[in-house]
Amino acid sequence: MTANTGPLTAVDTADAADASAARAAPDEAPGGKASLLLRKAENSYAFPALDTVAGQFARSLRDLLRALGAPAAQVECDGTEQVRFADWCEAAAPAIFWRYHAPPMRGPILLAAARPTILQLVDIFYGGKGQIAREREELTDAEERFAARLGRDMGTQLAAAWRGRLAIEPELDCVTTDSAKLAAVRADDELVVQRFRLSGAPFDGRIFLCAYPLATLRGIVDAEPMPAAFANAADPVWAATLNRALKGVHLPIRSVLARPEISLVKLLALQVGDIIPITMPRHVPVTVAGRNFAVGSIGEANGNAAIMIEHIEKGPDHD
Repeated sequence: MTANTGPLTAVDTADAADASAARAAPDEAPGGKASLLLRKAENSYAFPALDTVAGQFARSLRDLLRALGAPAAQVECDGTEQVRFADWCEAAAPAIFWRYHAPPMRGPILLAAARPTILQLVDIFYGGKGQIAREREELTDAEERFAARLGRDMGTQLAAAWRGRLAIEPELDCVTTDSAKLAAVRADDELVVQRFRLSGAPFDGRIFLCAYPLATLRGIVDAEPMPAAFANAADPVWAATLNRALKGVHLPIRSVLARPEISLVKLLALQVGDIIPITMPRHVPVTVAGRNFAVGSIGEANGNAAIMIEHIEKGPDHD
C-alpha cells in the first residue's frame, strides 16, 4: 500500500486549556534541568507530558471523524500501558497499522485501528451509515487509498498535539494490515501505548491505538521545545557545517534570449547558409537550476555580452 495521497481535511484544534497545560513545568530532571517528557523515579520512567498530548490528539481525532460524516462521534483517552511490541501487534490484530517517521524522534510512531473501523469510515465517507455487511481480511483499492489519506491526516494531528512540547513533523511511510511489515522495532522492545476509545454510532467500542517505543521517548528526555523552523538546527556545529557546504554548491544559471518559431514546412526546407530572423526582447528571464530567479536586460560589460539583473522573483513565501 502506498501513502502518497493528499489529505482529506486539515483539522487543528489547539485550545487555551492545552496552552496552559503546555506551560506547566514538569518534574525536575537530574542536574536541575526541567525534563520535557519524563521523570525518573525508583528506576522507572513516567511520561507526564504524554497525557496532554493524548488529550489534544483525542479532540483532533474526534473532529476528523465528525468531518468525515459521523457527527455523533466521540473520542476519549482510555489509559496508557507499557507492552512488548510483539504482544501489542497480536492484541491489535486484525488491524490496520500506520507507521510514521517523526524526527527528531529516533524511532517511529505507530498507530493502529481495528480493520472494521476503516470499512465503517469508508461507508460513511461515501454516504452510508457505517454499517458493514461482513468483516473481511482484504481491503479494496478504494479502502486502501482512504486509509492512506486518513493516515496523513492523523500525522498532521499528531504534529499539532506535540506542538509546544516538541517540534515534530510525522511523515507517513507505511500503511499495512500485516504487522510483520512494520519493521519498526524488535519483538521484545517495549512500547508505551495510548488507547483512544470511540463512542457514538456507529463506532461504539472501537479503539485507536498510538504507540511510542520506550527507547524513543527516553532518547528525547533532554529535548527542549523549539519552533518547527529550527527543529533540525539543534546542533550549532552541524548547522554551521551544513551552511558552509551549501554556500559552496555550484548552480547552473541560464537565460533564454530568443525563442523564434517557424512552420514545419520552412523547417524542413532550411539549408546551410539560411538565416532565421529573431527579435531580441528588452527583458529576459534568468533561471537558476531550472527555477525562475530574476528578470534582466541584455547589455555589455568589459567587452562581453552580459545581463543586468533588474528584478528578483519572490518565492511562494516571499523570501
